[in-house]
Amino acid sequence: MPVNPFRSALRRSGALAAAAVAVLALTAAAAPAAPALPMPPTPSADTTGDPALAARLRAATADLAGQGFAVAAGEATAGASAAIGTAAPGRALTAATPQEIGSVTKGLTGLLLADAVERGEVEPTTTLGDVHPWLTGHLAATTLEELATHTSGLPRLSTRAALAAPITAITYGNPYRWDTPENLLRDAAWTPLRGPRGEHAYSNLGYALLGNALAQRLGRPYPQLLHERVLQPLGMDATRAAPDPLPAGRARELGPDGRPSTPWRSSGSTPAGVGVYSTAEDLGRLARAAASGELPGARALEPVLDTPGARVGWGWLSADVGGRTVVGVNGATTGVRTSVWAVPGTGQWVAVTSPSGSTGEADTQTVAFRLLGLA
Repeated sequence: MPVNPFRSALRRSGALAAAAVAVLALTAAAAPAAPALPMPPTPSADTTGDPALAARLRAATADLAGQGFAVAAGEATAGASAAIGTAAPGRALTAATPQEIGSVTKGLTGLLLADAVERGEVEPTTTLGDVHPWLTGHLAATTLEELATHTSGLPRLSTRAALAAPITAITYGNPYRWDTPENLLRDAAWTPLRGPRGEHAYSNLGYALLGNALAQRLGRPYPQLLHERVLQPLGMDATRAAPDPLPAGRARELGPDGRPSTPWRSSGSTPAGVGVYSTAEDLGRLARAAASGELPGARALEPVLDTPGARVGWGWLSADVGGRTVVGVNGATTGVRTSVWAVPGTGQWVAVTSPSGSTGEADTQTVAFRLLGLA
């Protein structure tokens, strides 16, 4: 399995949480009367959807933690969906259960960029200074393609989110709650670059700036623009960016150790994957379109940068696995995991969701690759 370079930041956050759990464990050992720590959840016997696919899903997740897993999978236009485990106490998970999708949103933002390029509204070389004429310095010279490929040199998080991250990694809170399009630009304008431009370094801040810049240039809020240009053409009617109120029937999200996780919400970081909800069935529509190439902004899937783990497009990854070329995108928050993968050469596609955070050893990409028959 290729290493996913987009997940290294999440592993670092997971390390902080793991350190906090270790400290708590030592404290508990010193106090015999203390209650036991929460434990990683495991899927219940609940099963919904296609029985054959559910059996394959249970086999593919037998060694993985999580309160439940949902999947949509198929080949060409044929497919099925199923789920195992629970969405909340006393409620079975289904492939129609809404949950956050994390950085799978970056794949949607990449499609939005490619669609705007195809329409002649922006160019890959359009800069943030072109969109925001008041900007100066390195940020003004940053191109939309640099943001889309994580080569802008910008840090992973905004100043506010970075300050909140050590605490929210332990409490499973929302580090992005202060981010707005305006303060993200101000932060980024005076924040030193983390690395040289042109070098791949994962940046949620960069993707937030990208989606907000497209919204500014095209004159519509990001959620509306995404719905009109990407979600509606794909028939992804259950997918919503920054919904208010949150979707009815959504899954309860759990951290890696089973504690409840706070949903992430942010008006500024939505394009990077904060507060975007979907279902396994809806993400299956995205995966199916990726397998066929029938996507608005399909150019986003084309690799433009090689990294040690995978080839990078505009929000999408591709790699050669088991003699087949796969293309896809993964996402995670503290309390969810999502993966959308396709094999264009065979027409196979799969989308996997889980309303439980990852410990870092395994995630929904593992499940997706197993269901695709890849080692």
